[in-house]
Formats: sequence, structure tokens, C-alpha cells
Amino acid sequence: MIGKYNQIVLVGHFPQKLIFSIDKEVIHKIIFITEKKPLPGTTEAKKILKELIKYYKERKIIVQNVEFDFHIQTKPIAELTHLIYQQKLKGFHNITVNISGGLRYMVIWLYIACSITNTKIIHGDFVYEGSKEVGIYSNMSLPTIPFQLITDKQLEFMELFFNGYDTYHEFFNPDLSFNDNRLLHERKKFDSLEELKDALESKRNGSLSRGSINGYIQKLSKISALEIYPNPKDKKEKTIEISYIGVAHFLNKLFLKSRIES
Repeated sequence: MIGKYNQIVLVGHFPQKLIFSIDKEVIHKIIFITEKKPLPGTTEAKKILKELIKYYKERKIIVQNVEFDFHIQTKPIAELTHLIYQQKLKGFHNITVNISGGLRYMVIWLYIACSITNTKIIHGDFVYEGSKEVGIYSNMSLPTIPFQLITDKQLEFMELFFNGYDTYHEFFNPDLSFNDNRLLHERKKFDSLEELKDALESKRNGSLSRGSINGYIQKLSKISALEIYPNPKDKKEKTIEISYIGVAHFLNKLFLKSRIES
């Protein structure tokens, strides 16, 4: 499958509009994204999904449907990042995300994931008669925001929020969705800075200052990679968790680092 083209498409309510846009690109596989939990418009999108799957299967194109948790804020960022790297490991190195059919809040999450992973993201420039799309000029490739890659030490710190694993491939197991992969949905949290400090000291087999832990937290918080709450036990200490944006950054760094070292 090396060199083949995979298009990840957010399903909306207008099948012909999506077909115009999809067919402007080279495609060997299409992954249609829909909502896992019913939201306003989900029923209509599911009807359109059936039409699209039937249409492309008849054209002998590989088709897959994946459901994202759009009702959970920022989670689709991690879900799309995970999906992109799963597809790359399957040999689809040319991946494009098509947001021509998406609602605004859905598009935002996918745009951020494409920015983190440096993935091409497109939207159709359609031909209209009145308010109806009757054709397409081209697909516009949207400029993404460059995100700085987290450092090796930050990766090591973020590993504390995951249970143990032997190889990075376990995070991208092709047989498991984001929600089915226990490494991704059964993450750890720490109820104090002291707990986090002890965990990193154990990992490194050496002593660390509380200030160094605060340094990691401050830098990762600036990129929204961590979620920090007052500890309900005393309201003084902090409960620290990795955010979905943090999971996306972690997966991005883990994949790129492992590819370089392999």
C-alpha cells in the first residue's frame, strides 16, 4: 500500500457536495467520520453515510467508517491523530483530511489535529447555482499552524500518564480504535505534585526537585497538554491529568521519534 492515497472525510448532509470534493483527489481508500453519540443532524448524516459507502464500494474503492466522540470537547483531536498514524503504519503515506461536509465545531478539532500532525487538510471550492452546489473548481488546501514538537524529556514526562508498554506499535494497534485501546482510554492521573515527582524519580532512578516538576507542568500547560484541577481532598494540591490535546502531542512525538530510530 506504500504510496497509496487515503482520504479521511467528515460526513455532512449533502452527498453530492462531498462526492464533488472527494473525486477531485486521487483516492485508494476513504475513511468516513461520523458522530459516535447522536447529536443534532446525526440521523441525516448517517443516511448520507450509507449512500456514500454504497457509491464508493460500487467503484471498488476501500471504504471504512469511524465514529468520533464529538460530544467530548477536544477528544476528536486525539482520535484523528491516532487514526492518521494507524493509516501511515498500514502504508498509506499520502493522507488528506477533507472537511467540506463538516460542521464548524467539528472542523476546528480536525484542523488542530492536522496542524499537530502536519497533515494536508482540504475544503472544496464549489460552483453554485443559487445556494446549491452544482460542481467544483478545485479543493483548497488550507494552511495549518505549525506546532513545535515536544522534547524527548517532555515525552518521557508524559509517558507517566500511560500504563506500561513494550513498543510504540501498541498505541497504534490497527485492530483497535482509540476507545478500544486500553493504553489510550485508561490513562493515569496524579493527585499531587509529590506523586508525580515520585513517579518520575522512579522512572529515572534519581532524585528531582519539586521545581523541575513544576517546570514540566508549566511548559506543557502552555500548549494545553495537561489538565490541572484543585485536589478535592484539600483544595490545595493539584490533580494533574494529560489532556486530549496532550495525547495528540504525545502520539505525534512517539510516532516520529520511533520512525527515526527504527
